[in-house]
Amino acid sequence: MATPFVHLHVHTEYSLLDGACRLEELVGKAAALDMPALAITDHGAMYGVIEFYQACRKAGIKPIIGCEIYLARRSMKERERQDREARHLVLLAENIVGYRNLIKIVTAAHLEGFWYKAKADFELLDRHREGLIVLTACKQGRIAECILQGDDEGATSYLGRLMDIFGRDNVYLELMNHGLEGQEEILQGKVQLAARMGLGTVATNDVHYVSREDADAHDVLLCIQTQASLSDPNRLRFESPEFYLKSRQEMQEVLGAAPEAIDASGEIADRCNVELQLGKLMLPHFGVPEGYDLDSYLREQCEKALPVRYPNSGPEVRQRMEYELQVIRDVGYSGYFLIVADFIREAKQRGMLVGPGRGSAAGSIVSYLLGISEIDPLRYGLLFERMLNPERVSPPDIDLDFPDHRRDEIIEYVREKYGRDRVAQVCTFNTLGARQAVRDVARVLGMDSSTVDRLSSLIGSAKTLQDALEATPELADWRDRDPAIAQCLQFASKLEGVARHVSVHAAAVVIADAPLTEYVPLRGERDGTITTQYAMDAVVAVGLVKMDFLGLRTLQIIQRTCDMVRKNYGVEIDPLKIPLDDAATYELLSRADTMAVFQFESDGMRELLRKLQPDRFEHLIACVALFRPGPMRWADTFCAGRHGAPVVYPHPKLEPILRETYGVMLYQEQVMQAASVLAGFTMPQAEKIMRAMSKKQVAEMERMKPLFIQGCEANGIPARVAEDIFARMETFAGYGFNKSHSAAYAMVAYWTAYLKAHYTAELLAAQLTAEMDDIKSVAKYVADAWHMGLEVQHPSINFSDVEFTVEGRTIRVGLGAIKNLGRHTAEAIVRERLNG
Repeated sequence: MATPFVHLHVHTEYSLLDGACRLEELVGKAAALDMPALAITDHGAMYGVIEFYQACRKAGIKPIIGCEIYLARRSMKERERQDREARHLVLLAENIVGYRNLIKIVTAAHLEGFWYKAKADFELLDRHREGLIVLTACKQGRIAECILQGDDEGATSYLGRLMDIFGRDNVYLELMNHGLEGQEEILQGKVQLAARMGLGTVATNDVHYVSREDADAHDVLLCIQTQASLSDPNRLRFESPEFYLKSRQEMQEVLGAAPEAIDASGEIADRCNVELQLGKLMLPHFGVPEGYDLDSYLREQCEKALPVRYPNSGPEVRQRMEYELQVIRDVGYSGYFLIVADFIREAKQRGMLVGPGRGSAAGSIVSYLLGISEIDPLRYGLLFERMLNPERVSPPDIDLDFPDHRRDEIIEYVREKYGRDRVAQVCTFNTLGARQAVRDVARVLGMDSSTVDRLSSLIGSAKTLQDALEATPELADWRDRDPAIAQCLQFASKLEGVARHVSVHAAAVVIADAPLTEYVPLRGERDGTITTQYAMDAVVAVGLVKMDFLGLRTLQIIQRTCDMVRKNYGVEIDPLKIPLDDAATYELLSRADTMAVFQFESDGMRELLRKLQPDRFEHLIACVALFRPGPMRWADTFCAGRHGAPVVYPHPKLEPILRETYGVMLYQEQVMQAASVLAGFTMPQAEKIMRAMSKKQVAEMERMKPLFIQGCEANGIPARVAEDIFARMETFAGYGFNKSHSAAYAMVAYWTAYLKAHYTAELLAAQLTAEMDDIKSVAKYVADAWHMGLEVQHPSINFSDVEFTVEGRTIRVGLGAIKNLGRHTAEAIVRERLNG
C-alpha cells in the first residue's frame, strides 16, 4: 500500500488576504481525500493554529502545526533598506517541545524582528531548534533564489547552516511544481543538492485555496490585499491556478519523477505528533496570607463582608453563600474570584468609579460580597448557575467596567503584579462581512461607486449574501439580469467570512501562570501593545485565564459629573449610595427626557419609557432586556400588564416566576426557573436546557425534551401541556436576555438618570468633554494610520458615520457616539489632525 500523501505547506485564511482556505472547508476536503494528516503553515504567524487543531481533531485528521516564517537576510534586528525583504522557510513542530519553540520563534520575530515583516534569523532558530523539522519553502526561499542565480556556494552554505542547527534528518528540500517560470530549474537543482548533500526531499503544493475553481476568487483576494484592480497588468498575482489542495494522484502527475518526495510527506507526518492539552484552566498564582489556602481565604473574605452587605440577613443568605463557595471550591476557581476582587479593590483605592457588574457575574453572592458586583442577587432574583454551572464546568467569565480613560492604568497594575511576560491583551480578527466583501470585490472589478452603494443598500444588515438574496428579490433579480453583478456576488460569496485583518480585542486580557510564550504566540501593535496571536476562543481553549477589562465612557462621565457637583456645590455623591427610589429620577425617565442617559437615549427606548412609565428599578431592568429585536414584540403586553391589564400565564405554576414581567418570559433566568418549577430540574440542569434552547443546540434539546416532559408529568402537568410549554420556553430562550446583565446596565442607566434629574448642567458638560476627547482620540488614530500608509481601522469605528475625502482618498470615520458636537466639528478635528 502506498504511503499516503500529506500536504505540509498550507496557507489558510489566517495568511491574511493571501490564503483563501476557510478552515472548515479545508479540513473537510482533506478528509474527503482520505488524507490522514494536514499541516497549517501560515505566513509569519500562528493565528489559526488552535481553530485548525480542533477542526482536524473533529474530522479525525492529525493536525500538523507549522509556520512559514520570514528569515532575515542578515540579522532580524537590522533596519537597512536591504533588510526589507526576507526569505521564506517552513518550520513544522515534531512534538510539544517543537510547538513551544515554534511559538517562541514566531513571537520573537514579531516583537524583536518586525520591520515590514516579522523576521527571524539563524541565531533565533539556533536558540529554539529542538523538536522542529525544516522545509526549504517555495520560490521565495533562499535555495530557490540561489539556484536561479547560479549561486551553488550560497545554496550549499545555507543548507549547511540549517543542518548545523537542526540536524541532517530534520532538513528537507521542498519540491513543488505549479508550471511557473523557473520552477523546473529550481526542482532539478533541489534534487541535485539533496543527492550531493545527503538530504531528503518532500513534495508540497504551497496551498493557498481549497479547490482549483477557487483560483479566481484568490486572485481577487490578492487585489484586495494590495489595493489593486483586476485590470492592472502589474498587480501581484499567482501565474497558475495550481495552488490548491491536490489529491495524491494529482501530485503524482506533476511530481511523478520524484516518488520518494511524495512518500516523504507521509513519513514526515508520521513524525509530527503534537498533543495539546485543551480546556484545563491554568490560574496564575495569587498570594494569600500564611495559614490560608485559596479556598479558606476566599471564605474569610466573604465572611467579613457578610454583615456589611446583609446587616439583617436571614438563613437564605448564608445558605446561598455556602452553596456558591462549595461549587467554587469543587471546580477549583477560588483563585479566580480572589484575582478579580483584587483588581476591583485596587481600582477603587485609586479613586476609580468601577461598574456595578456586567454579565452573569452579578448573579453570584460571592461576587457581591467581594465587591466584584454591586447588585444584590437575592433582591433581584439572579441565579448563580447562570454564571457557573457545576454540571457544565467552563471558565467563569467576569466582565469588568472601568472608566475608559483609566482602563490602561488598571491593566498596567495587572502587568506589574503578575509579570509583564505573563499578561497580554487578546487579538481579534475582522472578517469580510457580506457588505464589506461586496464593496471590496466591486472595487477590484472596477465598478462605479453608485453601483456599489446600491448593492450595499440592497444587502442591508443581512449576515450573509445568501440571506440577502433570499430576503431581497430585487437583489436576486439584478444578479440574474446582469452578468457583472452576478460575478461580483459570486466572488464576494467565496470570500465573505474570511479573516481580513487582525487588531486588538476591545476588552480581553489574559493572565498566565508562566511566561505566555509557553502557551501562545504573541504579536506587537504599533503603539507598543502586546497581544496574543490567538483570538479569544483559542486562548480560553488553551487554558489561559481571560478577563474582560472594558473601558466604559459613561463611568468617566459620571465621575466627572460628581467631581463638578463637589466643586460647584460642595455635595459628595457616591453613585453606589444613590437611592433607587428617587421620585425625580423616575419622573425624568417617564417623560423620556433621557438624552445623555446610558442605554436610554434612542427614540425607540424613549417611546418604550413613555408607554411603561417606570416607577421602580425592576422596570428599568426589564427595559434593558425588552429593547431588543425579539423581545420588543412583547413590549405592549408588558406595558399593558404594568398598567393593570389582565395578565395571562402559560401555566398557573409560572405565575410566581413571571409576575414581575406581567406574564412575559423575558429573562434567561426565568426559563431556568420554569424548568425547575414545572419539571423538577435542578438549577444546573435548568441552565443546560436554557443554554441549549438559546444557542439552538438541536441534539441537546432533543435529549432533554423527554426528561422535561416526564418531569412535568410527575408534577401533574399533562404531556400535551408540557410540550406546549416546552415550545414556548424554546421561543423565549431564543431571545431571552441575561437578567444579571440587564440589572447591571440598568444600574448605570439609573445613575446617569439621577444625575441628569438633579445636576443637568454638570452631566451634559461632562458628556461634552468626554465626546471631545473621543473625537480627538479617533482623529489621532486615523491620522497616525493615514500618515503611515496603513488602512484606517479602529475598534470603535463604524465606517458609515462620517465620510470625507483627503488627498483624493476617502476616509470613513465612525463617530456614532457624537451627538452634541455634530459631524462638521468631528470632521474639522480629523482634518486638523491629518494636516499635522
